[in-house]
Amino acid sequence: MSLNPQQEKILKAFVTALAQQDESLPVALQKQVNAIGQNLEARIVELPTIAANLPSLNQAYQVALSDTQTDKGKQGATLVSTNQDHSAKFREHAAQILTDSDPVQAAQQNQSRGLGQIATNPLKRFFSRG
Repeated sequence: MSLNPQQEKILKAFVTALAQQDESLPVALQKQVNAIGQNLEARIVELPTIAANLPSLNQAYQVALSDTQTDKGKQGATLVSTNQDHSAKFREHAAQILTDSDPVQAAQQNQSRGLGQIATNPLKRFFSRG
């Protein structure tokens, strides 16, 4: 099952916001995030509510969400199969992050490995490798 564009935006913004947190989530929120990660397709709509429970997370989420909406118009045409593969891989990574014992730390580690670059311009990534 693939995510619709709105679900993908929510998930990208939430994972990006997690990676920007200075501290781990409170235990109660961490348990909720873990549960959502185990049933991502059905419960992804709960992520904005989770973000709203923590001011720093909510602020980062709102910024990341607005960034994903402004990137929407900048993307060129992509092959459908490539886009579906990309979406499935992202969903798998995100589920691993959300089900981790410390989702904030997992998001930070995965972002440093390139997960956070999913929404960036591929040409910038190509030319920055020098």
